[in-house]
Formats: sequence, structure tokens, C-alpha cells
Amino acid sequence: MNILNKTGLIILMLISAQIGWARSMPAPPWHSSNKIQVQTKLSQTKIVQHSANTVFVDMTFTPPAISSLTGHQRATDIIIVLDRSGSMSEAKKMPYAKAAIWDVLGRLRENDRFALVSFADNAIVQSPLVNVSASTRNYLNNVVRSIRASGGTNMGDGLNAAIRLLDKNANERAKKILLLSDGQANQGITNPEQLSQIVARATQYGAVLSTIGMGLGFNENLMARLADYGMGHYSYLEDLTGLGTILTRDLHETRNIYANSSSLEINLGDGVKLIDAGGYPISYMGTSAVKIATGQMLSNTQKHFVMTFNVPTANIGSVSLGSMRLNYQIQGQKMQTQIRPEALFLAVVAPEFKIQAQQSIDKEIYQNSWKDNNLGRMKKKLSKWMREGKKYQAKQAIKQYRKEINQASRESNLPLASSKMEGQLQEMESQVDDAFAGSMLDQQVKRNRAAKSMQYDSIKTQRK
Repeated sequence: MNILNKTGLIILMLISAQIGWARSMPAPPWHSSNKIQVQTKLSQTKIVQHSANTVFVDMTFTPPAISSLTGHQRATDIIIVLDRSGSMSEAKKMPYAKAAIWDVLGRLRENDRFALVSFADNAIVQSPLVNVSASTRNYLNNVVRSIRASGGTNMGDGLNAAIRLLDKNANERAKKILLLSDGQANQGITNPEQLSQIVARATQYGAVLSTIGMGLGFNENLMARLADYGMGHYSYLEDLTGLGTILTRDLHETRNIYANSSSLEINLGDGVKLIDAGGYPISYMGTSAVKIATGQMLSNTQKHFVMTFNVPTANIGSVSLGSMRLNYQIQGQKMQTQIRPEALFLAVVAPEFKIQAQQSIDKEIYQNSWKDNNLGRMKKKLSKWMREGKKYQAKQAIKQYRKEINQASRESNLPLASSKMEGQLQEMESQVDDAFAGSMLDQQVKRNRAAKSMQYDSIKTQRK
């Protein structure tokens, strides 16, 4: 064999070896085989002409498991944004917050980085992002220890300071911002929409922002909204002994993030209206185009919620809810999963085919949509009326839900209004009555507590 032939043989062997090695390597997280699976189920495939026009779509997102090469060994950046306003000196809030932060520091590894921003009248970067090692851990613990509570609540300044820390961040690192606050944004930027836009900027860096409301003085609507726009989740703690557990959960989730952000885009069909999407924020991009921020996706963890549509029932024939696609980002890579168009069609049938329409109902989807999703939507309304001190409207919200679920039972010929459900409604009515009993100060405290717990329950009820 001459030298040329030997060289060719060696090259072929090297190429074969490279091919074999490539086949044995795990696919990168943005590989097409690793796309998030989307499952949609209609509450029914037929609806009666001129009848109730509400249709539910059960949505389930299933991200694949990620290997240790792409997930669990990823370096993590944790930025804690801590409220140090004067109210944090009450009810041992600051000591609880510090203890929880120290617990997180003890769980970080040497390739992880930690930063701490505090805010009151202004924001202070207590520590930039530094690697948590044996030499820096004591320094960071002392930084946390040095914080003192005083002043107002300039939340916007704190959030902006945290986002500036992301500027020089490597894209491949998992990034989490945790906002801890016990008060109202009363200095600097206070408009909820503007604060939401600040938070949305964090997602452009691949970061996820979650919020924790402490005590009873914070604005629960704002904290929940910021978590939605930050693609994270909102937690509410009146009893702060559980704060360490919440922060530890957030750290664990950050190590298992598959997609740091996701959104569902829908081009609605003719005459179709989107009423609700599991309580997630809905942005309208035109008369028929909507975008729903559906948050982070965790490895091998399903995300489930129900979408509520109103469909036109004036004419007999087929109706398309529209076209849908899920957009998401994995380590800076933009991905997309298209929902099958045929899964979003239903038929409007003549009144004489009412039985066939009832038979087309998916019993489990329909019942769960009423007992979970719609109950959660009602709790959100109830929270609003309790917050505003309007007892009559609060009682009417419960009464209206009871009326609607009984009507839906008759139209679907399905048992929706169970004794368990009635017990829950009666308990809520008692809670409303109790919140408006006693001294004015007692009423104010009880209504505030009820508004927060009902709003928090509404989110947990709608999203699984």
C-alpha cells in the first residue's frame, strides 16, 4: 500500500471515529428531538347553535428531561433583591430574610455566583456577582449581616440595579432573580406597568424573576404581576418561618430550568374571543392576535392550565379557535412548537342535536375546568372585592358562581355542583362575613389577609 492510500485510510478511520463519537454524544437541549411537547384537549367538539358559547381548552406542556451535561451541572447565578425599607424592622422580617439568605448561600457551589441588592429610598448593590467559595462565603455572610432597615420602598431602583448586574453575564449560566418585599412601591417608579416592563427586560438576558411577598403590607397584585412578567412564580408568606424553604425551592428549580421563558401566541379564529388563560398575562397584538406569557419550564415537569374561549354560535358549521404556537428559549436558542390546527376545531350543530353535543363533552376536562379553573377565576374576583372592602359584591361573586355552575350542569347533563363544592362556597361566604365583623381595625386586617390568601389560592387553583 502506497503512502497516499495509507493516508486516505487513516482519514476514513478518523471520520468514522468522529461520526461514532458524535452519535454517542447527547443531543444539545435545543435539538429538534428535545422540543417541548404540547397537548391540547377541547372540553367538547360540538356546541349547540345559539346556546352557551364557552369552550375550554386543556393545555399541558411537557419539557423533556435534560442530561447532567446541560442541566444539573450548569453554573447558577442567584441575585437577591431585598427590601430594606423601615417596615422590614417589624415582626422580625429582616432577621427571617437574613436567615433564609444565609441558608441559600450555604447551598451554593463553587461554580455558582451570588449577588445581593437592597432597596429602600434608593438601591445599593451590597455585593456584585461573585463566585461562592470558601474564601468568599464568609465575606458574603457578613454583607448580609450588615444590612439595616430604614426608609421608603423604591422597588424600581432595586430591580434596575439587579438587571444591570446581568449585563456581563455569560449566556450559558442559569440566572435567577429573587425579589423579597413586605411593602408597597412608594418611591421612584411606582406604576405597575412600568415596573413590569423593567422585569420583562430581565428575561432578555435569560434570567427568571420570582417574587416573595412577606407579611400583610405588600401589594399582592403587583408581586404576582412581576412574577408573571419575570417568567417565575409568586409566593406569599404571612408566617415567615417558611421563607428558607421557599428560597431553597427556587434554587432547586433554577438548577432544573429547561426553558427560561415561554409564550403562547394565538391568532384567533373569526369571532373567537379569549377570556382567560390560566390567569397568565395576556397581551393583545391586534384585533385577533394575542400573546400569553407562560413562564419558565422545568426539566421533565409538566405545566398545566386551562384556556377559556367564547365562540360564535349563530351559524351551523365548523369553528376554528385559531392557530397556536409555543415559543420558548433554551440557553439563548429560540425554539417553537406548533399546535396541530385540527386539534382546535369544533362544530356548531342545530338544537335538535343537543344530545350529540352533550355526548361530545370530555367529562373530565369539563368538570375540572369548572371545579378548578373557574373556581380560581372566581377567587380572584373575590380577592378584589375583599381588598376594596365591598361585601355585597364579594357575596354576589360567590352567588353568581353557584348560579353559573348549576346552569352548566343542566346544559352539559354532568354533575358539577357537588356537596364538596357547596361546602367550599359556604366556607368562603363565612369568611366574607367574618372579614366584615368586629372593629374597623379588625375588619381591615381580616380583609387584607383574606384578599391575599384568596388571590394566592386563585393562582394555585388555576395553574398546576
